Amino acid sequence: MANPFVHAVVLLIAIAVPGGLLVYFAWHAAKAKARKKAKVQKPSPEEALEAFKAMYPPDSLRAKSRMAQLSRAKTFRRKNPKN
Repeated sequence: MANPFVHAVVLLIAIAVPGGLLVYFAWHAAKAKARKKAKVQKPSPEEALEAFKAMYPPDSLRAKSRMAQLSRAKTFRRKNPKN
């Protein structure tokens, strides 16, 4: 609420009504959270993909090691353990 007088009146009503203060604080917290969430801008899918590729290039040692590990796992024949 932009008007401080209206805000004060709503607060006084919330204090007078049983359980109203709890509802008032929950509403105020939800409103603040929504305001904070609106300020954060998410990157576009293209920007996110570029950032991911910059962080994990396809020809990196980590990617090569992971592909080698996956290929070993595919070629290895697993036996059923005896219970």
